[in-house]
Amino acid sequence: MNKKKAIATITIIIAVGLLVAGGILIYQNYSNKNRIITSFNELKTALEETLNLNKEDESTSIKQTVTGSTTFNINTMLGNSEDGTDVIINNLNSSIFNYEYRLDTESKRMYLDGSLLLNNIEMLGINFYQAEDISYVFLRNIFDKYIVIEDSDIFSYLEENKTTKEDINYIYDKIIESLGNNVTTDDIKVTSVDGKKKISLELNEKRLNEISKVIIDDLKKDNKAKEILGENLDNLDTSTETTKNNNNNNYISYSIYLDKGNITTYEFGLNNDDTNYNIEFNNGNEKSIIIKENDVEALKGIIRKNNDNTTIELSSDNINLGTITINDNNININIILDEETNTIITADITSSTTDNNIITNFNMALSSNGSNIDIIKVTDTKQIIENTADFSNINPTNNIDINSLTEEDLTTIENNLTTILYNFMGFAM
Repeated sequence: MNKKKAIATITIIIAVGLLVAGGILIYQNYSNKNRIITSFNELKTALEETLNLNKEDESTSIKQTVTGSTTFNINTMLGNSEDGTDVIINNLNSSIFNYEYRLDTESKRMYLDGSLLLNNIEMLGINFYQAEDISYVFLRNIFDKYIVIEDSDIFSYLEENKTTKEDINYIYDKIIESLGNNVTTDDIKVTSVDGKKKISLELNEKRLNEISKVIIDDLKKDNKAKEILGENLDNLDTSTETTKNNNNNNYISYSIYLDKGNITTYEFGLNNDDTNYNIEFNNGNEKSIIIKENDVEALKGIIRKNNDNTTIELSSDNINLGTITINDNNININIILDEETNTIITADITSSTTDNNIITNFNMALSSNGSNIDIIKVTDTKQIIENTADFSNINPTNNIDINSLTEEDLTTIENNLTTILYNFMGFAM
């Protein structure tokens, strides 16, 4: 082989090698960016499954009447005669809250009658009636007319149905799509931590403002997003000038840790010159949520699921803080205040259903060195009648628009309310 041919051959080999290396580098950069963008949907799915957020609401409309009452039992030892808390506690223990509400989401009507009785005498009562987008509020013993509030459509918040979930998912997907279109490979950092590949999306203040502006603009260009978000989208400001500060020590980050291609940890971080905050969600064999400050575990919750039971074991910097246990009819909380004296606060929320009757109990107690002290007990008993909501006996014609209330009216409301509260607290007027 002559000298010219040898040089040409070597040149071709080097060129091919550079092209291959460049192609691999470009592919890796694109692959890393694509992997972290697609991980947002994996994170959403993992959180929904872990926290039982993906349960479908089978009911798209509600029509029912509910009547019930709530009683209180607070340990009188918690009261103090010097600050008057003993009177408040005794009055609460002598009180009962009776209520009735009727709801028909299809006709967009709701009615609530609530009454707080002290020693069987009504201290405070309220009648609230919602008819489509108009609210009527009657405050018994405070004001003698219904107060009318127009353009108050609360049903948009009450009606949680499949459409709402689909709308949320649509907006979420559009945000992730826009993020993926505007993040560059320069925003991606790749490292190795404990043998796992770590891919991070890091945005300083300047890049965060730039990308946020584009995401909002993209949503405004999407007809369905505009329909879902309405005026809330129009009120978002995209004209703010981005800062020229490009200090890489101050940034937010989103990272994923991969083991053999599978994501084991999702991490959000806020980093500045003084303090770093991180929230981790580990989705491996041991599921956990960890909050860190400067790499120290401020709070850790290990999530364990067994059939219908979910237990969250709490700790802080390897110190046991207690547990939270959740199932369909019970929530149990045990918080350790002092391990040496075995001082623990326990709280239980239990619910039992018989036919149309539901009894819910909330109990909180303090135990220390084997002795137990009840702190508070709240009992709620209700009856639910399905497919019944009668509004025929409601007549809010004696009313005044809220914007028409005079200074005298407002003074009357304030004085009467103050008198009731002072009487309940045992203060002389």
